[in-house]
Amino acid sequence: MKKIAGLLTLVLIFAVITVPASGSEREDFFSSEGRKFWSLGVNLGTSFATPLIIANFNFTIAPLPNSFFEFGIDGGFLNGMAGENTPVGSMEYTSTYLYARANLFFPLGKREFDSYGKPREAGGMYFGFGVGHMAAQYSFVQSSKESHVATINTPTFDGAAGFIIGKGRILFRAGYAVRTTMDMKNIIGVNHRLMLGVTYRIY
Repeated sequence: MKKIAGLLTLVLIFAVITVPASGSEREDFFSSEGRKFWSLGVNLGTSFATPLIIANFNFTIAPLPNSFFEFGIDGGFLNGMAGENTPVGSMEYTSTYLYARANLFFPLGKREFDSYGKPREAGGMYFGFGVGHMAAQYSFVQSSKESHVATINTPTFDGAAGFIIGKGRILFRAGYAVRTTMDMKNIIGVNHRLMLGVTYRIY
């Protein structure tokens, strides 16, 4: 919960400090013909194994055209594959994954304007690489009165790609990521993540 509260605090600071007031100042700050991607988003997805369900919240900032930084948190739930000797139903799983990623961004479609003369930005495609931290908890349930809990904390590297589809402020997002879990020296696992969701494009 402390990590989630910290992330939400960063989002509020980001919104208050970096987003200028409406008017020409705001337009100049965010412009560059739609090649910057500032946003807030929520997604739902799966890793096809464990975690079986993933809920994601993220925000992006774009100091430079054709690129953006993404910061987010994944909440993982449900065990999907316990192993040969452990039935799926006998293990409970939860995880928290914090990440930061640098992406290249390629807008798709022409920039349009609404009836008030304000720009309506289309989406685009992106790909990038980042780092993160995975905190996972496995609860092995042996009976109604007996269970064992194992906690794993590991740094990660990840790569991601996807599409942002639509026009205007509310866009549809589809993304794929591959993540490596590590100890301090070696890669100890690889998992995948498919996400679908909506994004509010600030500019």
